[in-house]
Amino acid sequence: MSWLQSIRQMFGGEAAGSKATTQTQVPVIQPPMPPPEALGSAPRQLRVVEGGLGDGPPFDQFLTLLGQTLPPPEELTQADRTADRELELAVRDHFQANRNAPSSLPAVSLKVLNAITRPDMSLGELTRLVAQDPAMAAGILKVANSAAYAAAQEIDTLRDAVTRLGLTEVGRVAGTVAARSLFQPQVRSEFAAFSARFGEFFADSVASARAAAWMAMQIKGSQSDHCFVAGMLHDLGRPVGLRSIAAVAVPNAPPPDSRIDRVLEEVHVDIGGEVHVDWSLPRFPTLVAMRHHDLGLPTDAEYLDVHVVRLTSAMVQFRRQASWRGADIRAEANESAQALKVDAYLLRSLDTQIREELLKVEAAFSDKPKRRAS
Repeated sequence: MSWLQSIRQMFGGEAAGSKATTQTQVPVIQPPMPPPEALGSAPRQLRVVEGGLGDGPPFDQFLTLLGQTLPPPEELTQADRTADRELELAVRDHFQANRNAPSSLPAVSLKVLNAITRPDMSLGELTRLVAQDPAMAAGILKVANSAAYAAAQEIDTLRDAVTRLGLTEVGRVAGTVAARSLFQPQVRSEFAAFSARFGEFFADSVASARAAAWMAMQIKGSQSDHCFVAGMLHDLGRPVGLRSIAAVAVPNAPPPDSRIDRVLEEVHVDIGGEVHVDWSLPRFPTLVAMRHHDLGLPTDAEYLDVHVVRLTSAMVQFRRQASWRGADIRAEANESAQALKVDAYLLRSLDTQIREELLKVEAAFSDKPKRRAS
């Protein structure tokens, strides 16, 4: 029995002894990617602002440039606050009891499982697939820094991790993560309950990684490889927290979307930090995961890339029109933009880059994978 068949059997896939095909045949839950209109509008060209942009901080000037404002904060009733707190406590308790791991998006999982069965699969092609998914990227980095591959220097980029592990081991790790997402009943039911939201978190992680890497190349002294990995992994707490919401809330009555948003905002930094520690992920993406919403961050060289990722993350949420975070987005974006010494025009370019990356992800994963007829 091949190692791939063993993985599939472990998570409830094909039985031992069944005939392997050249393409994995499994039922797929395809999370719908957000439609282009959900990404917000972007003007085709820069506006001409009468009187200039003023002397305000960079993100405020960026809003003036676009002629946009952040939505007002949501007014909550006491009943809303009580229900939010009850769900938050239940999510924290569930995570502590179960320590859920990040799961791969089913569409990516299927592509990886199909790819690693091909005899002509190259390390470069597999690396590109792994780099599209936070859970697989985390798994690769975890194994590369494990005791079995102990080395004097910590591996903190995907390029170095796959070089250390090689094609066979990268395939094993990616295949295990993919199989868990496709074949484990609990994970499948969680994706079924919140497929669109998992798809959005996936798209935001990929867009944050690519846009942060782009932004790093505009900032002297910034490292694009580090920013890519941290951008991919900084919000792991959101999908992991959503798994707990699916477990504790969905069996009764699914909470409203606004409550899910607010609760995940409260828990995702703590949960994400614990996932990073549990998985022994590299120091820098762990630092970003734990501190990307802190205000008053240092501005020295050690925190340069933290500001790049935090600024990019705030801009992604601005593009998502995250009304529950308007004031925080503004504060984080202004602080990091000032720390990086970037102006409103570079923020406009970053915003365009983010929107293009979100649309690329939507285009790449909107169609259901084709499966071989039985």
